Amino acid sequence: MKFIILFLLSLTVNAQSLSEKLESKKYYFTALNEFFLETYNKDITEVTIERLERLLFFTGIELLEDYDQKLLEKYPTSSTRFILGRTYFQKKDFKKALETFSKVHPDHRYFPEAQLLKAQIFSAQKDYEKESETYFSCQKAAEKEESKASGEKIKRYYRMIFEICLVNKARRLFKEGKFRESIDAYDQIPKVSYKWPYVILEKAWAYYHLGDYNRTLGLLTTYKSPLLDSYFFPEAEYLASLTYFRLCLYEDSSIIISQYYQFYRPRFQSLENTLRANIKSQDYFYHMMFSSTKELENQQDFVKQIVTRIKKQTRFSLDFNTIHKVDREMELIKKYESPAAQKEFLSHLESIRENMVNKINFNAKTEIFNFLETVPFFSNELFKLNLEILSKKKDLIYNNKKLVSDRSRGDYSNVQRNRFEYFWKFDGAFWADELGDYSLGLKSNCEIMRKEKEGNQ
Repeated sequence: MKFIILFLLSLTVNAQSLSEKLESKKYYFTALNEFFLETYNKDITEVTIERLERLLFFTGIELLEDYDQKLLEKYPTSSTRFILGRTYFQKKDFKKALETFSKVHPDHRYFPEAQLLKAQIFSAQKDYEKESETYFSCQKAAEKEESKASGEKIKRYYRMIFEICLVNKARRLFKEGKFRESIDAYDQIPKVSYKWPYVILEKAWAYYHLGDYNRTLGLLTTYKSPLLDSYFFPEAEYLASLTYFRLCLYEDSSIIISQYYQFYRPRFQSLENTLRANIKSQDYFYHMMFSSTKELENQQDFVKQIVTRIKKQTRFSLDFNTIHKVDREMELIKKYESPAAQKEFLSHLESIRENMVNKINFNAKTEIFNFLETVPFFSNELFKLNLEILSKKKDLIYNNKKLVSDRSRGDYSNVQRNRFEYFWKFDGAFWADELGDYSLGLKSNCEIMRKEKEGNQ
């Protein structure tokens, strides 16, 4: 990724500075660049800070990552401090990150996200008390900003920050073995949240550790709904197979393993081979977000699933929105400005656009390969589980024993439910308001009895 070069136009500046003229024409990205050039060697005043914050309100802060770090350090705004803190965070320089995040003003729009990253630092440092306190602070700050926001998109952004802090708090409770409390926290995530499909799997693990295997399997059934067809996780297949194994329903467990190996794994391998061939491309994964290439036509379903998940992420929306605004500014300059001005302005804007495309490409590539790398791990876990199933079956045969019931399908009496949990009778169709509330009614099949001799049936 290349740094944006600050440029200077040899234009006459009257009472109004060039950056102010550009801003008045709504050329915000071009005005921001000129603003840095005009003010870099001058004293930074409150007026300067206010002006920078106003420009960043229109451009967003994502492009600041492409400016030199020393340049940003000269401007003590909450926006630049947030970006600098996030940069230190990504470099794992947690001390500097905490120092920088602490300078983000509590009333600033990026304060909630700064609290989110601070909490993650405390988690990495194993300071769980501060982690919990900071997640709570994050939630309160996000709610405050959400209540002030006027547009729906901004409200959703702060609601997303609130929910991420809540999910991370639930994960901390899970790690501490407080499974019921973690479930209570997960339950606060509404079904309309983009985080909710991921929460299903995490809740299923919590129920598994509580020994409520029917609720575990019910939650995993949610992924079979057409509404969630873009959410396929090898981990969910493994957990379902493992849960059937705990209920000694070995045939059910074996069926999941067989389907995974026969259908999913070969397609994942083929997809990975195609994607890895383009791993060094600076824009291949970016273009994948908008259209499928000929090389991926046979893998269209899996590509669509992965891409759909990425598009729902806030990071993608923010970065793509920046590209959209840059494209719009370029169109206006081409339409209204002289050839000389176009030559200077468009070069800068093209640099911003290229950097944002590279950033989306990198994030998409990282997301895709992180997902694909889970495949061999869970393939190996399913393989080991299959060996364990075969061993259990063999022991039953050698010891002349059998399970109480070969295919117990269960009934309502086997469902564990508290007074806040609904019971839905599944009739072969998925209803949106029922998703996430399913529970199977299977009876454990693990009681063993001696096989009767054939002559005494």
